Amino acid sequence: MKSIETTINNIKQVTDIRNTSTGKPLAANWCKGTGLGGLTDIFFNYVSITGQSKPLPLKKAAIIACGDHGVCAMNVSAYPQKTTIDMTRNYLVSKGAVANAMTNFSATDMLVVDMGIAADMSSLPGLINKKIAFGTENFVYGPAMTRDAAVKAIETGIDLADKLAAKGYNCFLLGEMGIANTTSSAAIAAAICGLTAEQATGRGTNISDSRLKIKIDVVKKALAVNKPNPADGIDVLSKIGGFEFGCLAGVILGAAAHDCLIILDGFNTSAAALIAQALCPLSAKHMMPSHLAGEPAHQAALQKLGLSPYIDLRLQLSETAGSSVIARFIDLAVQIYDMLRTDTFPDADILPDPPATTQYSLDKDIMSTCQERIDNLTKPIKCLGKFEDIAIFLAGVLKKVQPVMDDVTANKALLLPYILATSRCLKIPVTNAYAAEKVGLILIDGALHMLNDMKTFAEAAVSVANDGPGAGRQKSTY
Repeated sequence: MKSIETTINNIKQVTDIRNTSTGKPLAANWCKGTGLGGLTDIFFNYVSITGQSKPLPLKKAAIIACGDHGVCAMNVSAYPQKTTIDMTRNYLVSKGAVANAMTNFSATDMLVVDMGIAADMSSLPGLINKKIAFGTENFVYGPAMTRDAAVKAIETGIDLADKLAAKGYNCFLLGEMGIANTTSSAAIAAAICGLTAEQATGRGTNISDSRLKIKIDVVKKALAVNKPNPADGIDVLSKIGGFEFGCLAGVILGAAAHDCLIILDGFNTSAAALIAQALCPLSAKHMMPSHLAGEPAHQAALQKLGLSPYIDLRLQLSETAGSSVIARFIDLAVQIYDMLRTDTFPDADILPDPPATTQYSLDKDIMSTCQERIDNLTKPIKCLGKFEDIAIFLAGVLKKVQPVMDDVTANKALLLPYILATSRCLKIPVTNAYAAEKVGLILIDGALHMLNDMKTFAEAAVSVANDGPGAGRQKSTY
C-alpha cells in the first residue's frame, strides 16, 4: 500500500479554472445561460477540481466504510450494536438501505468495506474485508486504537482510492455505518474545531434527552482523558476516532492525489474530512460539500474545511443521501453546459419569485400510510427530512402509497408548480425555468427512490430503535 506521506506529496493545489486560459472558453459558454443559480458553483468546482477543459460525465464510486465502536457500551445510541452487522448485510443482501436507494438514484457503483465490525463477516458476499480489529476500544478510558492501527486504516482508504482511480472513477461519494459513531464524530469536531462537548454533540440516531446528556458527558470525558492533538490527524484518529473514519480520510487523500472529486455527505463524513485536512490542508480543496446535516457541529466542521453546503434537505445521516443529489446536479450541469456550448439550450422563462403552489387535493389516509412506511424503513426515524416530505405529499396528491416517477411524469402539468417550488432547496436558487424543473424532478426522483427502493426493518431483518421517537414507532413486524 502507498504510504500517507507519498500520497500527500502527490496532492496539488486546486485553481479556479475560470482564472486560467483553458477555462475561459468554459466560462464564456456557461455565461450564455441565465438564472442557473447554485448549479454554476457546482459546475465550476467540479471542473476546477478535476482540471477538465472539456467536462466529462462522472464515473462515480461510493465507499461505505463500516466499523464498530467500543463507546457504544456507554448507551449513546438509539440502536443496539448489532445494527452495524444488520445494516452491513442490508447493503449487500437485502439491498434496502438509504445507501442502496441513493446510489441507484445517482447511478453510482457502491463498495462496502469492513474496517472493524465486531463480528466475523467473512461469509458475507460482496463485502470487502479490511478488518483491522473487532471494533475500537472504549475511548472514555483511553485511546480508541493504536497509532499503527490508525495509519493502517488511512492507508487502506488510500489503496481503495488508488485502485478505483486506476479503473477510471473520477468521483467519490463517502458513506459509513457504525453504531455510536456520531459520538466519535462529535469528539473529532470538538478537538479539531475547538468546540465544547455541548456544542459538538447532537442526537445522532435521534436519541432521547436522557441519552443526549449521557452522550455529551461521554464526549467530555473522552477529550479530557485522551487530550487529542488537533494539529496531528493521526493522533486525533487514534485517540477518539473509528476505523471507518480512517478509511474515509484515506479515500479522500487518495482521490485528491489523482485529481478526483470527493463529495462529502453528512456530519460523519465531514469528521473524516477533518482528519484528512489535518494531515494535508490541500486535500480540502478537492472536496465538494453537499447538505447541512442536523448535527450541531456540522456547520463548524464545514467552515473549518472552507466549505459551504449547497443544499438544505434536513438530512441526518451519512449514507450518500446528500452527496448523491450533488452528483446528479453535476450530471445535470454537464448536460446544460453541452447544450450551451452547442447553442441548443432551450429559451426558458426566468422565475422572479418562488412559484405559488396549487391548492392540491390530498388523500390524508394514504399520506398517513406512506408516513408509517417511511418511519419503518431501515434508517433512524425522521432522518431524511425533505425527502420524506416530498414522498408523503406526492402520495397524497397521486392517491398512491408508493408513487413512482412515471406517475409524476403522467401528472406533470398538475405538479409543475410543486416541482418548481421543490427546486428551491439550492442555497442559491435556480430561476431558469428549464433548469428549475430539472432540479425539482431530480429531488423528487431521489425521494421516490427512497420510498420504493428501501426495505423495512422486518423485510431486511434489521434491529429497530430502542430509544427516542423511533422506539415503539419502528416495528420489527411492519
